[in-house]
Amino acid sequence: MNFSVNKLFVLSLIFLGVGIVFIIAENSFYQYVDDKGFLHESLFMPLGMISIFVGTLVLFFYLIHKIWHLLSKS
Repeated sequence: MNFSVNKLFVLSLIFLGVGIVFIIAENSFYQYVDDKGFLHESLFMPLGMISIFVGTLVLFFYLIHKIWHLLSKS
């Protein structure tokens, strides 16, 4: 098994984990509505969504690479 492919899998899991932590932090601590009715948010929500998107994209490419490798062997 190629170690560089495993790096992609670990990288995708790290991005997904960081994204989930950012989303949980946003929902737990940094989101509130002030007296005038304005919603105040931090950068954790966009960073969380970007991290989840990148993690999913890297995981998709990892799976495509694994499938391509399995089909080329047969």
